[in-house]
Amino acid sequence: MTQFKLRRLRGDDAPSFREIRLEALFSHPEAFGASWEEEKSQSLASIADRLERGYVVGGISDGGVLTGIIGLSKPTSIKTQHIGSIWGMYVRPTARGSGLSRLLLAAIIDEVGSTLRSLRLCVVSSNQAAIRLYKSMGFEEWAVEVDALKVGGKYYDELLMRLEIGPR
Repeated sequence: MTQFKLRRLRGDDAPSFREIRLEALFSHPEAFGASWEEEKSQSLASIADRLERGYVVGGISDGGVLTGIIGLSKPTSIKTQHIGSIWGMYVRPTARGSGLSRLLLAAIIDEVGSTLRSLRLCVVSSNQAAIRLYKSMGFEEWAVEVDALKVGGKYYDELLMRLEIGPR
């Protein structure tokens, strides 16, 4: 069984992050708000800056390959700083079913601890495997955004899910 090392990605991880991120956007355009066409033109310097300023956890395989990613966004606005958002979760097909998705999600939940009131995410309504994972980790559906994304002339609904963490 493959073991994964989880760690926060930094600026020097920009090339491997760019590779896996573009793979995700190209392979599953309906699953992400970002597009391959827009992100492919980003410079490595801007990606490195994004990694340094943000919080992205990577799952690295025994062979040293970045195999999964998950991002966390925490607003700085006084009125919304109690809500975190998960973005960009992706695990390469070779690692699906290995438990890496659960490890990445748990790492983000552990990172926020009780510092947030709510942790939120959006998932395309057709991604049943992801929805099952999120529900198994305590996330609950709270809304459906109909026609949230348009890819190649087709519309996709997104489920909005949240995990209540801190006290009310």
